[in-house]
Amino acid sequence: MNKELTDFLTRHDANSGIVARLNALGAETLADAWDKASPKDLVWGVTRPGVMSAEQRRLFLVFVLESIEDKLTDPRSKNILEKLRTNSPITEDDADAAADADAAEVRAATWAAAQAAQAAMWAAQTAMWAAEDTADSAMWAAEAAAWEWAPAWESYAWATKAYAAEEAARAAQARWIRDNFTISDLNIN
Repeated sequence: MNKELTDFLTRHDANSGIVARLNALGAETLADAWDKASPKDLVWGVTRPGVMSAEQRRLFLVFVLESIEDKLTDPRSKNILEKLRTNSPITEDDADAAADADAAEVRAATWAAAQAAQAAMWAAQTAMWAAEDTADSAMWAAEAAAWEWAPAWESYAWATKAYAAEEAARAAQARWIRDNFTISDLNIN
């Protein structure tokens, strides 16, 4: 890694995982890191304090919030999005109220998504078991095993769904960043 990339990573307290991933990708320069970084690492780098201008941050926040707008049911959260869209000032009271509302909404949306994913997974698993083995004894054994492992499977299914959703969101955010900015648009020095 060249000095410019190393300085950027050091200045922004990059953890050893980010550095190792960039090394493994052969990123020698900031331009290499821009081109090769994983979505998660690119979003991390671009969202460090001072890297984006205030206007770039506003545009990015509008994109992020619009991607979950259908989950924003509280008027305080919608108020923040509307103020970001119109570039209106956001007061500290607006931000505090929206943070309280968003935390509750995110928990509810995550729980609903996890429940839907769990139901779909159980339906798929049941169909797979039925298709694989129609013998009654094998089906009963599989069902008994499923009930025995249900708590662990539910936790795994929820975590897998949450991880996949986070990865998809990061990929969309990185794509938006690369489509709307160039590395020279950002304050990287």
